[in-house]
Amino acid sequence: MTEPGITYREIIYQSGDYDQTLRLRHEVLRAPWGQSIAEDDLSGEAGDFIYGAFDGPALVGMATYLDRGDPTVRLRYMAVDPAYRGRGIGSHIARVFEERARASGRKGIKLMARASAVPFYEKLGYHISGEPFVPDHIQIEHVWMTLLFCSEDY
Repeated sequence: MTEPGITYREIIYQSGDYDQTLRLRHEVLRAPWGQSIAEDDLSGEAGDFIYGAFDGPALVGMATYLDRGDPTVRLRYMAVDPAYRGRGIGSHIARVFEERARASGRKGIKLMARASAVPFYEKLGYHISGEPFVPDHIQIEHVWMTLLFCSEDY
């Protein structure tokens, strides 16, 4: 189920909509821990599929889809405005990425999740695939999670 009035579309790198992703990612994923999204090297996103949820002109949710030709693709930077959480926005974005990965013949999707986000991804069928760790870019415990489409291949 998706929220009425929310529209979804691709976001073009370095567009006005892309600028909104920087603000949302900063507010949701970095500022609460005293960091800035400006510290992240986002230059590789020029070739990524960036997808967003909009309430009118305002971006309220987004994520990036990284496909470098590996068997699995990466879901990165999932961020939903706290005022819009629990409305199916993150789930909708994740399902669009799943459809895209399946259509391109990938075997699954990998992501790094904060411990607090693990239950959200588990509801979508993802499984923890490693020990907890603290990445270099932010001092918050994460785990690798994977959604496999064909588990017999792994």
